[in-house]
Amino acid sequence: MHTFVRILVALILVAGVFGLGTHYSTHRSDHWEYPTYEELDRQPGEYVGEQVFVQGDVVEVDATVGTGWVRVMYAGGAFTATVDGFDASVRPGGVVQVYGVFRPGRAVAAETVRVVNPAGASKAYKYVVSAVGALFVLALFFRYWRFDLQTLTFEVR
Repeated sequence: MHTFVRILVALILVAGVFGLGTHYSTHRSDHWEYPTYEELDRQPGEYVGEQVFVQGDVVEVDATVGTGWVRVMYAGGAFTATVDGFDASVRPGGVVQVYGVFRPGRAVAAETVRVVNPAGASKAYKYVVSAVGALFVLALFFRYWRFDLQTLTFEVR
């Protein structure tokens, strides 16, 4: 294949991925079955009794009564949701996903609480471990392959 054709195919594929991502982002609310965070914050009374899904940072946990407070952030602001039935082992600063029934006072009767990050430092740990793994894979790849700039291809060493 000629270099021009390879570059053209690569550009078409990148444009296609960008276009699909833009399309999905534009129509995301059409596919999301739960109220958005903005709707829950601005009109909480409309969604009482409905199934909701929220994700946020844990502000406080009272394990004796099984209640947690989660700070839910969205593009236009943030609100704190009270989560009853909070059975996850997580410290303040950790991130959780909560699925349950919305109740008055921005409260959620949790059916499921999933821990995303058990503590605030977990996010940094994930990024560092991922970067080390990616560097390892790249080093292993380039140990056996090399890139030829003339033909824009990878060749076995």
